[in-house]
Amino acid sequence: MGSESGYILTEIWKARPSWLMLSSEERQQFFHEKIGPLIMSQVEQGAQFLGCAINDNTGPERMDYRYMAVWKLTDKAFSDRLEAGAKEAGFLDYFEQVNFSGRLITPDVMNADMIQLDA
Repeated sequence: MGSESGYILTEIWKARPSWLMLSSEERQQFFHEKIGPLIMSQVEQGAQFLGCAINDNTGPERMDYRYMAVWKLTDKAFSDRLEAGAKEAGFLDYFEQVNFSGRLITPDVMNADMIQLDA
C-alpha cells in the first residue's frame, strides 16, 4: 500500500446517569444548541466525518460503550481542538468517553512497529 496522510480520531462513548435523567426535550435542545454547532464548526474547518455506529458486538472482547464516531483530521492539533470542543460544549458531563487517535499509517508501518515493539 502507498503512504497515507492525515490523522484519525475515534471517539467511543456511553451515556452517564446525568443524560438519562434529562427529558427528551432537554436532550434535543442540547444537541441543537451545543453538539450540532460543534460538529458543523469542525467540518467547516476541514474535519471529515467518516462515520458512526452503535455497538452491536456480542463477542468476548466487546467494550462496554454504546457509540462510536470516526473522524479524519489534518493533524494532532486538530484532534486536540475537537476533543477540547466536546468538553467545552458539556458533552462529557453527559457521556463517558474514551478516544483513540493517531497519524494515519499503512498496515506495513503498523506491522513493523508491532514486530519491533520492546517489552
